[in-house]
Amino acid sequence: MKRITAIALFVAVTFLAAGRLIAEPTSGKVNVPFNFTVNNITLPAGTYTIGSDLMHPNMLVIRDQSNQVKAIEVGMFATVLPGKTGSLIFHQYGDQYFLSEIHFGSISQGIFLPATKLEKHFKKLSNRESVSTVGIS
Repeated sequence: MKRITAIALFVAVTFLAAGRLIAEPTSGKVNVPFNFTVNNITLPAGTYTIGSDLMHPNMLVIRDQSNQVKAIEVGMFATVLPGKTGSLIFHQYGDQYFLSEIHFGSISQGIFLPATKLEKHFKKLSNRESVSTVGIS
């Protein structure tokens, strides 16, 4: 009987800990120093609030300084490798930047965005791909 109680307590604690991890805020401010594209929408350089909804962690929402939604994208919510938290990852082809990954600082989860047709087009035209990183505050 004690063993069953111990197992039940362990399971309950595990679910509570997992619930807290998922409930942590996944948003932050970022100052992007270049124009960039998200879901075929080009956004100017500037300060943005970027985050995901707790109910829909795959959905990325980008707001400008006046809190207006500028882009919404659905990506894949997945675990981030250690040391990569708190940053936006852009793929660069020439002078075109495409948002590729978002690694939130408070948890080891991130959103990975699929390449759009436009990004694939620039990748095909370019003989060189670079990766740029911008930190989230």
